[in-house]
Amino acid sequence: MNVTRLIAAGLSVATLLTTWPAALAADESVPATRGNVCAALVAAADDYNPGVTATDVMHGDPDGDLRENDPVTRAEALVMLQRAFGGLPAPQGNNARSGYPASNFTDVPAWAEEELADVFASGIVAGTSSTTFSPDENVTMEQLDLFIHRTYALFGTNLKDDFYASVNKSWLDSSEIPAGQYSTGTFDAIANNTEPMTQLIEQTVANPVGEDAQRIATLYTNILDWDARNAAGIEPIRSYLDAAEAAQSVDELMAVHKQVGEDLANDTLMGFTLSIDDMDSSHYAVSFSPLSPNLSKAIYAADSGKQKEAYLTFIRTLFELGGADEESAAADAQRVWELEKDLSSHALDEQDYSDVEQTYNVYTMEELKALFPTLNLDELYTQSGLARSDNQIIVSDTGLLEASAKYFTEEHLDDLKAYFRLSILFQFGGFLSRDFQNASNTYREDMLGVSGTMSDEENATQKLQQYLSDELGRLYVQAYFSEEAKADVEAMVYDFIDIYKGRILSLDWMSDATKEKAVEKLDSLSVKVGYPDDGKWNDYYKGVTLKTAADGGSYFDNIVTLLQAQKKLMAQLQSQPVDKDMWMMAAYTVNAYYASSYNEIVFPAGILQAPLYDVNASREANLGGIGYIIAHEITHAFDNNGAKYDKNGNATDWWTEEDYTAFQQLCNEVIAFYDGVEAAPGITCNGTLTLSENIADLGAAQCVLEAAQSEANPDLDALFRAIANTWCSTMPRDTAAYYATLDVHAQDKLRVNRVLQTLDEFYTTYDITEGDGMWIAPEARVSIW
Repeated sequence: MNVTRLIAAGLSVATLLTTWPAALAADESVPATRGNVCAALVAAADDYNPGVTATDVMHGDPDGDLRENDPVTRAEALVMLQRAFGGLPAPQGNNARSGYPASNFTDVPAWAEEELADVFASGIVAGTSSTTFSPDENVTMEQLDLFIHRTYALFGTNLKDDFYASVNKSWLDSSEIPAGQYSTGTFDAIANNTEPMTQLIEQTVANPVGEDAQRIATLYTNILDWDARNAAGIEPIRSYLDAAEAAQSVDELMAVHKQVGEDLANDTLMGFTLSIDDMDSSHYAVSFSPLSPNLSKAIYAADSGKQKEAYLTFIRTLFELGGADEESAAADAQRVWELEKDLSSHALDEQDYSDVEQTYNVYTMEELKALFPTLNLDELYTQSGLARSDNQIIVSDTGLLEASAKYFTEEHLDDLKAYFRLSILFQFGGFLSRDFQNASNTYREDMLGVSGTMSDEENATQKLQQYLSDELGRLYVQAYFSEEAKADVEAMVYDFIDIYKGRILSLDWMSDATKEKAVEKLDSLSVKVGYPDDGKWNDYYKGVTLKTAADGGSYFDNIVTLLQAQKKLMAQLQSQPVDKDMWMMAAYTVNAYYASSYNEIVFPAGILQAPLYDVNASREANLGGIGYIIAHEITHAFDNNGAKYDKNGNATDWWTEEDYTAFQQLCNEVIAFYDGVEAAPGITCNGTLTLSENIADLGAAQCVLEAAQSEANPDLDALFRAIANTWCSTMPRDTAAYYATLDVHAQDKLRVNRVLQTLDEFYTTYDITEGDGMWIAPEARVSIW
């Protein structure tokens, strides 16, 4: 960036003083005039188009009049941006995938057509409609800042402007998403590599010795038996669909509901189940689940667009596969949409389902009966197989409960019938003919932009992992996981707990009384690494026999057998204390979790592999990979949700009032820090939705940085690059837009850039200063733990 060149180009000193540096582009107090925009663009583009001057960027009117104090239009601003950067590169890989799709604008002025063609092709700008660019609309400095940062990502050549895009540029530009997958990246490359698991399964199928192996071989073979599945069609569920359609009253429909519960172990409309009691996590509590919508609240609220149309098309198709004619299928699809839209408007927001203060609502059976006077809730309870608990039944969403109740009337019988039939088709269609799989694939493409399909074998492997996770987990760790890795990672975990303890004790906003409780919680934290210890594996299906095709079994029948076993297990668990040795994630899963009710962190064997973890990798590489993940999960014990649970996993208040008020203020600062920040053109972060995960990310970064700095000669560049590599990913634009409405994690790009922007050492490592795209003023950098 060169102020001298700007002055030499003829821009007034007054203009320079009000616009310099480029970081002020986002300041709404700076007017978006031609001169200000030109100055900001020359400053921003200097590293990409060395030697650029204001005269290169702003040509003025045909008579040479610059009119530098005039407001700037969209067309003018984007033409100047194109000139400042010396043209924009064609988007590749992730940029092509996540940018705005090409549009055929009909209102582009002739003078700008050639230069704007380059801008439109880059995917950094959208019109005000599919055919309208609105070239004469004025641009704010905040909008200009967005255009500049999108351009930084498009180039991806300067880590001072976009660290994530620069460090991961080669991979992002060449990335290809495997057929049938929602995304690909560091995590996905491991998780979506089904070859090791498929080999294990095929070896087991060839020689099914033992109870585990027999279940694996039988179900895998059933899944791939398309001839039998296609021949059966919808016969396994036809009687329930027909009976529901024929129901002439709510009572008759609930009789079908009862039959489905008995035959298929499924609560189609509502039901009683078991969950850990948040107030006493050593025991289980009965809970009640009402009707619920299938999509995010944002889609129902929009009530238009391609996602709504994709969903309606999908459920129309399912109704037709279930035997309905085209007209009635369309009518029922619309009924379901209206019902779910209404339910959604009364439901909690996505992030609130993790807030125990909003989800722990105790009802008595009499109170539930008062809400559902037309239903026989005693009979519904009996169907669950659970012992009575009439004075304590937990409801997680009271708004959804009350909204559901009004539909159990004769007036809404047709709505209920449509919802009931769709639920059957949703939950069991995937076990039937290929028509259902094809409908699902089409929906994924229309809704989320997913291209292609996985092979039958890949699908079968994923389904088997879903239903026989412990059987497969035992095979997986025997074949692929070492005791050395388990011991090494366990040592890392306890090192991070010690670091975290020191950080808590040094906090200046927390009192000694609360610090003592926080340290007690850390000291009580349970750590599980790799796989369950001997004798602690879950044996949910011990003694359960699945039938081969030769014995008259099918994919559908065997899934029902497993569901019946789960229902029986639930009834058995009710009278037992909660077994906190139980794992809630399969050993091969490429993920990790903190469980507030257990006060535990869990790292399955699946995530403990390269590139996230390698016993032979550098210290910094492992800290930026598995180390970051470990510290992230520890921080969840103290995020806005985990902070409401004590050392025993019970929801209780262990804070002083003053400390909790200070904590909430810090949480609000984190919300503001992330809210509205772009991860891709037009796709922004919801700071409230993602608060808990953002707190965990921020805490993780502080911890791994401290761990690295404890080394004699820390390589912080390697650490920061490892963090960027860990969260490297790409997905179709439609998928990213949908996830932004419901995923409690910030977009992966923000899990790198936004987090690193809070670390002072990041700025000194790369000499990032005011005016660089990654710069954030010290007073604006947030931190909690």
